[in-house]
Amino acid sequence: MFVTVNHGRALSRMDAERRFRHYLLRAALVTVLAITEHAFTRAGEVPEGFIIETLATNLNAATALAVAPDGRIFIADQTGPLRVCKNGRLLLTPALDLSGRVDGYWERGLIGVRLHPDFPHTPHVFILYVAKQPFPHHVLSRFTMLGDRADPGSEFVLLKGDDQRTLGGNVPHGHQGGPICFGADGKLYLTFGEQTAGEPAQSLATLQGKILRLNPDGSIPQNNPFFTRTTGKYRAIWAYGVRNSFGLAMQRETGRMFFTDVGGSAFEEVNELVRGANYGWPHAEGFSTNPAFKNPLHAYPPALGRSVVGAAFYPRTAGAEASQPPSIMKRQETAFPDKSAGGWKAAFPEKWRGKFFFADWAANWIKALDPDGPSNVVTFAKGFDAPATLEVTPDGSLLVLNRGTLWREGKKFAPNSGSLMRIRFTGSTPVLTRQPLRPPLPRTLAASGLFDALTRLHPRPGFVEFQIIAQPWQPGVTMRRWISLPPKTALRINAEGEFEFPPGAILVGQHFVKGTARPFETHVWWFDLASGPSRLAQAAAYRWSADGPDAALVEDGEVIPLPGDPAHRWFSPGVEEMLNLDTIAVSFLLPLSPRQLSRDHLANWNTRGWLDPTLSAKQIEAVPRLAALDNPRAPMELRVRSYLDVNCAACHRPGGPSRGNFDARFSTPLAQQKILNGDLTAGDLGIVGARVIVPGHPEKSILLQRLSRNDHLRMPPVAVNDELPPVIIILREWIQQLPSL
Repeated sequence: MFVTVNHGRALSRMDAERRFRHYLLRAALVTVLAITEHAFTRAGEVPEGFIIETLATNLNAATALAVAPDGRIFIADQTGPLRVCKNGRLLLTPALDLSGRVDGYWERGLIGVRLHPDFPHTPHVFILYVAKQPFPHHVLSRFTMLGDRADPGSEFVLLKGDDQRTLGGNVPHGHQGGPICFGADGKLYLTFGEQTAGEPAQSLATLQGKILRLNPDGSIPQNNPFFTRTTGKYRAIWAYGVRNSFGLAMQRETGRMFFTDVGGSAFEEVNELVRGANYGWPHAEGFSTNPAFKNPLHAYPPALGRSVVGAAFYPRTAGAEASQPPSIMKRQETAFPDKSAGGWKAAFPEKWRGKFFFADWAANWIKALDPDGPSNVVTFAKGFDAPATLEVTPDGSLLVLNRGTLWREGKKFAPNSGSLMRIRFTGSTPVLTRQPLRPPLPRTLAASGLFDALTRLHPRPGFVEFQIIAQPWQPGVTMRRWISLPPKTALRINAEGEFEFPPGAILVGQHFVKGTARPFETHVWWFDLASGPSRLAQAAAYRWSADGPDAALVEDGEVIPLPGDPAHRWFSPGVEEMLNLDTIAVSFLLPLSPRQLSRDHLANWNTRGWLDPTLSAKQIEAVPRLAALDNPRAPMELRVRSYLDVNCAACHRPGGPSRGNFDARFSTPLAQQKILNGDLTAGDLGIVGARVIVPGHPEKSILLQRLSRNDHLRMPPVAVNDELPPVIIILREWIQQLPSL
């Protein structure tokens, strides 16, 4: 069995690079990994003394996990099957298959699984799915396990949700929720999303946007907070104002319950579940001053991630007191023995005991929060593959279920892309018997040898400074950029009109606070991921010390006050081990392309032999070019489209992470960008007749309206400053003069 050690680095990527990564790993290992084999992988970075193992690959549409005391792992496939991993092997026959009954589109499908606390003595498995007949609705059912198979005839329906056709939502098949958890009181808790409709989360006449509480037999406890204010199934409501929770966990020593809630555009949340609480959605997101709303324990902006998922408490001690029936507690102690007795084999060090672990599906990290000091949040591991959920195992390991893809909306979903990882503490770092796929990152810029340590104003000889036409909007800073290519190498222009970089190419972007020449942060891109030109790089941010000659690696993304300019904040992106320039990486957007270079720049690089193939003067003249937003001689349309290309296209493009349909890339003709009278998929803000852009009507143009906000509905969602983007005035004027279609 091969393992990943702590000095492996995160391989962070999106769909466009996944096939390349899989190919690279398989080529390096000289084998194709079967789903039943443990595998060597470098898809993660963990603290010293920990290892990561791959238990299963090729998992399809993975959504949820449940772990039995005997070590069996139940894995929910959104399309209907419930798989079982037993003794390190994925069984070929599913424990249960609801493929013919679930509506598996977008976020619907088989979305939750939990075993009875007394399993297997009470052999019940609880399943949450969205049925397609007679209409889309949630179903919570209980099945009886017979060995490794569930008796299909044993289904006992505990709860049926509302007809989703009646509840609205701009993407009604989204935001379905799914986590199931037993509380210390022996009750069953589960989460329903608000299916993108918003307001149902505030209504006690629907189950959408709620956390529910039931008895294990499906009856509703009479001490539920709204039992006397509601009727029927709505008496199951325990808390409301929830947007879309993908994580729900109970701390067995205290009985406290935490849940994660995916935000709209402003904050991702970790909340403590409190009886009868209103968490504010859609009227509040993150921390609110409204006393009617329960504030989160911890919230972070999209700049530090984009979709909080997973929820797992790591035990403080094995067999610690918890509010469970004595018979169940005794069995749990046996299944999860104390490390001192030699049974808790993978127990985490004291530093991590009692912590709440949560993950981010888009940022690919796992963090740990101290429940007694929720401001104390530290990064535990990085570099996963769209993690969906976390679970602690009987031996003290932490399981990570990677989904490896987006939701099942047809265009971007990648089947069989999931994997199951196990993080164990061994106390020592095993020696790798294979060469690492990537060299370790320099810890400082001095160690990298890139910069003149005396002046700090420019890189060492061999770097050429260049300017771009349309700067990305980053308030409070100005930027300088340099490039270095190895001898006898060149940039290749691909079919999309983008540069592909040869192995050994290095790009440096250095940032300066306005009004001074003293740098505060430098971003570096190393292109050495392939044998030929590519758009894959290793990227890192380095923070210069205030009075020293060196800059240290920024280990993790963070938002800080901009040095010398307290009116602005700055986002440091940290590290990206496999950055695809065609996908989003906040603050690692490098707008270097032929259309960003002046004719003089392009001709100079052509003369240097930096372009392959060499361009003629006529070809250089014909290269499309962007325009700076403040260039009064350029047409408004060109300036607007240039701004969108630089600042928005990383998300708004085919295969990008945005839910919007329009394509912001300049290389796409305006008529094909789905901007003018383009359909909306992320809400109309209540504006009648709204479209992406309505020619002649700025007030109906959602692109303008979203850019003009600084609340949780603003664009870009990763903005860390309240300052409105400078494109607004020109965009409004352009829309006004557009002829109606």
